[in-house]
Amino acid sequence: MVTAPRTLTEAVRLLDQDQLIELLRLRPDLRYPLPRHIAELVGQATTSTSIARALDGLNAWQAAVAEALAVLGDGTDIDEISYLLGNPASAITPAVAALRHRALLWGSDDDLHLVRAVRDHFGNYPAGLAPVSPHPLTDRQIDAALRACGDQVRPVLDRLLWGPPTGTVRNADRPISTDAARTPVELLLAHRLLRPLDRDTVMLSREVALLLRGRESSWLLGREPVPPQPPELTGPGRTRTVIRLAAVGAANEIVHDVELIIAELDLDPRRLLRDGGLSTRDVQQLARDFDGRLPYTGFLLEIAAAAGLVGSQDKITLVPTVDYDRWVGQPGPLRWLRLARAWLGADRYFSAAAETHPLRADAHAARAVDNRKLIIEMAAGAAIGTVLNTDQLRTAAGWHRPGAARHGHRLDEVIDWTWQEAGWLGLVALGGVSELLGVLADGRELPAELARLFPEPLDHVIIQSDLTAVAQGPLEAAVSSSLRLLADQESRGGGAVYRFSQKSIRRGFDAGWAGAEIGDWLQRHSSTGVPQPLRYLIDDVARQYGAIRVGAATSYLRVEDPAQQAAILSHPQAARLQLRSIAPGVLVSPADPDEVVTVLQDIGLKPAAEDARGQLLTTGPRRRAPAHTEAGTQAWSVAAEEAAAAILAAEQRLPAAARMPLEDGIALLAEAVGTRALVRVSYVDPNGTPATRELQPVEVAAGSVRAVDPANSEIVSLPISRISGVSLAADRA
Repeated sequence: MVTAPRTLTEAVRLLDQDQLIELLRLRPDLRYPLPRHIAELVGQATTSTSIARALDGLNAWQAAVAEALAVLGDGTDIDEISYLLGNPASAITPAVAALRHRALLWGSDDDLHLVRAVRDHFGNYPAGLAPVSPHPLTDRQIDAALRACGDQVRPVLDRLLWGPPTGTVRNADRPISTDAARTPVELLLAHRLLRPLDRDTVMLSREVALLLRGRESSWLLGREPVPPQPPELTGPGRTRTVIRLAAVGAANEIVHDVELIIAELDLDPRRLLRDGGLSTRDVQQLARDFDGRLPYTGFLLEIAAAAGLVGSQDKITLVPTVDYDRWVGQPGPLRWLRLARAWLGADRYFSAAAETHPLRADAHAARAVDNRKLIIEMAAGAAIGTVLNTDQLRTAAGWHRPGAARHGHRLDEVIDWTWQEAGWLGLVALGGVSELLGVLADGRELPAELARLFPEPLDHVIIQSDLTAVAQGPLEAAVSSSLRLLADQESRGGGAVYRFSQKSIRRGFDAGWAGAEIGDWLQRHSSTGVPQPLRYLIDDVARQYGAIRVGAATSYLRVEDPAQQAAILSHPQAARLQLRSIAPGVLVSPADPDEVVTVLQDIGLKPAAEDARGQLLTTGPRRRAPAHTEAGTQAWSVAAEEAAAAILAAEQRLPAAARMPLEDGIALLAEAVGTRALVRVSYVDPNGTPATRELQPVEVAAGSVRAVDPANSEIVSLPISRISGVSLAADRA
């Protein structure tokens, strides 16, 4: 026969494996460090830090029920909670079960016991109510006292009614008769509607506060009642087909823009600041390629880093990672899914740093993941195409997670950021909820009908005689990479435009391409052939390229044309290179070869670098940062199923005395008080660490055990709730 539990430890020991798994899933912090047995699990679960984290995860209704329990005495029942909250028992019972599943409450519905640490969390005056009076007044006595005091005391009562229930008054504890009372406070004290707390403090009695609150509302817990059900998210609807097309269009656009900004970093890596972010100047330069929106540009950088597509090899420069080369070759739906999942699971608020210094370290926020998932899951509950506004989301989020607003950034600020970023990702389109949002919220793969809407990449462009190339859709990764090498991209989107110039063609030569190779590549990937003006441009750059060669001597220049040599020596900008002629067609400089090349390019020449053997140097291999690793994974990422199995297995290995029912252990302690026997007590100390001591019990009462440690004559007081096992010291192995 299973007896009713008398402590939280006993209640948790009665859980089956599925119930224990549910507890560890609802309170993941209990998985780290992994408890060695049930008593240690309970010790961790009742620490103030863990309790605060668990309460932050409650919705507004569950939190209200928890606060009502903190108001009521130990061993209360559902009906008393129902009276405080003005709602039927059918609304209370699910919330009580939710608290019980989180080990914040134990006992049956007619004998409920709130965990002491939860009660302490709500402070001395939960719901703004004072403790029960030593000699409470009846309702009839309160009404009679109020009539005797008159209306003049009402402002004082209104001031204390909803909390805090205390006020400061000099000589509050002096005896006052009803005849001698003159002020409203004296009248209230004389009629026992207020009672002195100490010399200078008065307190509104709980029974008086509850009676007065009940005459204003059936909700006795606070000024604003909390509904048992969340607010429904509704709004005008848009056509499902329109929303779907707009959402996929936005998703395809952000995939293209992330590729574009990473390609820019590939050509020109940016230096990182000390805090790991990019400078405002660099962000502004990058933003010019993305319609000048700094927040959007910062978001692209943030999401690329979160997805592991950009990083730093040396903590100095930002470059693509090796994962980028794999990602850029994947189909569009898979590329979008990686970005969206990285955004949803990122432990930072992207928009907090996007406008100033993207990627900076202080944008990390422990609750960013929970808050972002909350907003997305709420929105996913609305019908596809429903147009939601942020005011609705704020109201709903305040019910689902009232604790979200207590930490870090303001909740309304977080909602604004999240909703804007969801629009950029295509989760929200034209203000309406899209199918992509539901896919992300459920953790599913993209269904085939959505994946088919992403455009297939092309392998060709239209090259025009005005030295431009038009891409009529997204290009294959290899094609777009080579095209961006040979031309400058002038527009984004499905119909991107690229422009060829001497500078862009020169990049191809620097990368090791020959003139004929450039022409052949363009011929293969142009649906209109290579126009004559572009062929002339390639030939013109090829003739000039390498006419001047730079090496290290510290630097030397070989110039075939005497007129060109003279022009270089006489040019004002070249003066800082301190060039001098050492032989016909040969100049030397104390400057580094890279500086010489840069200066000659600035004055309109096209030099080529060569190595010590006279061989032309091409662009070096692209720099890559290491592959992305999950840095923000919680230490308690061990699965709840594994943790539960380990705890139950360890519990079975405990000695029988350690698993003794607590009432038997208490009886053994009480017996030891009379016999003065030594007992071995296993318990969890205030730090949550298991401990064992041999003690001589002196008294067992009031929820604790007082004993003497014979080893040092120390008097010890242990709460019964923290004792996990008791045995006679003589039984020790």
